[in-house]
Amino acid sequence: MAACRQGDPTALERVLGEYAPYLEGHIVRLVGPGADAEDLLQAALMAVVSAFPRYRGEASLKTWMTRIAINIVRQHWRKPERRRRAALEVVPERADDPAQRQDRVLGSREQLERLYDHLQSLGEKKRLAFVLHVFEGHSLEEVAALTGATRAATKSRVWWARRALLARAARDPALKDLVAPDDSDGRSNPEPSHD
Repeated sequence: MAACRQGDPTALERVLGEYAPYLEGHIVRLVGPGADAEDLLQAALMAVVSAFPRYRGEASLKTWMTRIAINIVRQHWRKPERRRRAALEVVPERADDPAQRQDRVLGSREQLERLYDHLQSLGEKKRLAFVLHVFEGHSLEEVAALTGATRAATKSRVWWARRALLARAARDPALKDLVAPDDSDGRSNPEPSHD
């Protein structure tokens, strides 16, 4: 860490090489796959390098770097030109009939595009809490720490994001078959308590 704080290229390369795949996974799940994710990863890594002299070790290196990446994504979401469509790459499943395989790939691609469209419709705080908790698997406490929110606010954001996403998915022809009937109106998911 001392060498990284002093800007030692070898130490920085080793640390960034170790954590880059982890940060890339976070970024891709937040913004979707495509060129934006690659650009945001590069921006996050550059921000980490610039911020290393100020790293005090109060949080783990992984947590500290994740916070930087989340802030880069937040800045990206605030830019008006962020609505560009990302090129999606879906790896097809093996199938005997190439036509069936192509239909599945196209259906998966459309569902993935629609899901990210619906995620973009959520407010920044709800989307961030939802993706970190549901897609990334962080506990509510971890999400609260990463986003600078209380546990109660984080729990509420995740619940409201889930409810909004399920309602939108139930109305979307490409996604409606993936939503259980009880889930679309939020009845099967009781409102969060603020304990």
